[in-house]
Amino acid sequence: MFPEIAIDGLALGGHGVGRVDGQVCFVAYGVPGDLLRVRIVRRTKAVLWGAIEEIVSPSPDRVPPVCPYFGRCGGCCWQHIAYPVQEHWKQRIVAETLRRIGGVETTIDWISDPSKQFGYRTRARYHAAGGSLGFLAPGSHTVLGIEHCPLCHDRLNAAFALIRELPQKADVEVVANPDGGEVLVWTESSAIRAAFPKTASFMFDGVPIVNGCFSQASLHLNRLLTRVVDETIGEASSLLDLYCGNGNLSLQRANTTRVMGIDHDHRVIEAVGKLGMGMYMAGDEAAFCEALRQPWDVVLLDPPRTGAKAIMASLGEAATCAIVYVSCDPATLARDVKMLAVHGWKPVRVTALDLFPHTYHVETVCRLER
Repeated sequence: MFPEIAIDGLALGGHGVGRVDGQVCFVAYGVPGDLLRVRIVRRTKAVLWGAIEEIVSPSPDRVPPVCPYFGRCGGCCWQHIAYPVQEHWKQRIVAETLRRIGGVETTIDWISDPSKQFGYRTRARYHAAGGSLGFLAPGSHTVLGIEHCPLCHDRLNAAFALIRELPQKADVEVVANPDGGEVLVWTESSAIRAAFPKTASFMFDGVPIVNGCFSQASLHLNRLLTRVVDETIGEASSLLDLYCGNGNLSLQRANTTRVMGIDHDHRVIEAVGKLGMGMYMAGDEAAFCEALRQPWDVVLLDPPRTGAKAIMASLGEAATCAIVYVSCDPATLARDVKMLAVHGWKPVRVTALDLFPHTYHVETVCRLER
């Protein structure tokens, strides 16, 4: 017997949320407003996980997914939710996560570009297994062979189509310049590398995009992020950029502001250094903490999904007017904000951005002041 469940929310991680006999139940592909019959696939003392057996009554916000692979491919999980509803829930998830984990009650500003719901991705990692090339199935290491992804830019799909025709299959990361002809491929396959012009990097919006190194999933939507971060920093005569990567968030200020950037990856630091703008260096968290001993008008950080727990004590004691924290995970942001609160810091502006439409991922820019 499958219990009926009314979905009344969406959770960080993308699942629909409802209750079975008073117990919270997460349901993959549930939409707020759905009435579902679900099969319980996992139980803990705190929560249940369910899979949809029948949609008894669909939510008015449930829409047909554009992609024929949706539900079998783990690349995205919200194509069946009307886009404005996705925006509402991402904004709400950021607010609820900051309140629940960080103890912060604050208004969340929202920024998106609905014209780029599809075709926005310029970077993707494709997996190979058993002669198939594509994305991983949800929650597994099984490769689902695909021919085309509607979230990917036309130039990225064209590069993937060429790779699919090659006899040798291998894992490959592809970055396509949406405004030019360059394509970067990062793979162990010599056949795939040989199919593309040898390109180590290209410039986009004044920033080097380096083969094999991190760049935002969408170079076009990245413009939203750089604009919001610049506005959030405001006036500053000196700026410390931690986890700076390719200088994505600080290079635009390097001609007018004293900028120091530090990142683990020496390859991107070398590429930025060739531009002769600002002071960029390779270093680990110990180097971050050493730099934090100097006074800065603003400290900017954009850590990986795991957050910046290792430098929170030094950051909390830093001699700076403001901290601008850029995060791709609301939970680790909330955890770190709570740690900074011990040192007297509190958020004064929080902006959530949709850089990943049709997925549960959300970017957040948070300015903290004492």
